[in-house]
Amino acid sequence: MRNQPSLALRSIENSGWLILALMSLAGLILRDVSTALGVATGGACALGSFRMMDVYFARIFQKNVSRPKWWHHVLYIMRFFALMGVVALAIGWAGLPVVSVVIGLTVPPLAIFIHGARYALRIQGSTRA
Repeated sequence: MRNQPSLALRSIENSGWLILALMSLAGLILRDVSTALGVATGGACALGSFRMMDVYFARIFQKNVSRPKWWHHVLYIMRFFALMGVVALAIGWAGLPVVSVVIGLTVPPLAIFIHGARYALRIQGSTRA
């Protein structure tokens, strides 16, 4: 089994942290501290969860890799509930704006989209040359 994430996933994760920093800074400049904290909290939770998806899905989809045991699925489900718990605490207890936390949760899909667009443009550029 791979212990290290693939190059593409590493690139997506690094892009995600950069996007998160820029979005948090934008929240601070355009709104206030609670907006920036909400974006940062949601994004950090989402990117932390995204990091472990490589290992989990590698066990499910790759050949010559030991199949996940039942407790791997339980651990993954527990991670999901922990993520939802952190989001609920950020909104309910810390009083962070719901919209800013949700915006932070969109960082991984945005990073995936940007990575795919960069890859497509790179391929398109290489076929023209």
